[in-house]
Amino acid sequence: MSDNENAAMTDKDVGPTINLISRSGDPFELPYAAARLSQTVFHAQKCEEDDDDDLPEDVEIVKVDSPCLEKVVDFLKHYQEEPLKEIKTPLDDNTFDGVVTQEWYRDFVKGVDQPMLFDLVTAANFMDIQPLLDLTCLQVSCQLMGKSAEEIRVMLNIPKLTEEEEVKARQEHRW
Repeated sequence: MSDNENAAMTDKDVGPTINLISRSGDPFELPYAAARLSQTVFHAQKCEEDDDDDLPEDVEIVKVDSPCLEKVVDFLKHYQEEPLKEIKTPLDDNTFDGVVTQEWYRDFVKGVDQPMLFDLVTAANFMDIQPLLDLTCLQVSCQLMGKSAEEIRVMLNIPKLTEEEEVKARQEHRW
């Protein structure tokens, strides 16, 4: 069997594919069944679910850069094979590892630097991928646990308030 025939058989096994196009124009191919986890991708398609003759059209993900979209596509492909177990609230544990028991998902978010983690939160929100948003927000919240207000301000890149702004904020938001 030739490589083309093997590739064709693989494509048949996963069904139709779709390209997600990053902000810089880079295409990322994945099975349409995996991409549909993104409600943005799902709603961008004109074809009806029952109409198997229509192939999904490429979708431009204009707010997501290539390195981040590559990670999102990795997540979507893996999720299709092994869905993330629901992150229930209230949380069962007070550590990330205690809440997320699936090793691939733990490694997925722990293996990125903080700017990429925040880019993934933004991408998950823009693309409306709830499991990815839940996972990345959980990781951010676990990173913030036990931190002082000043440490949180620095981590989240929140500008320091002037003395007048701080007084006003404290008056408006008394606890």
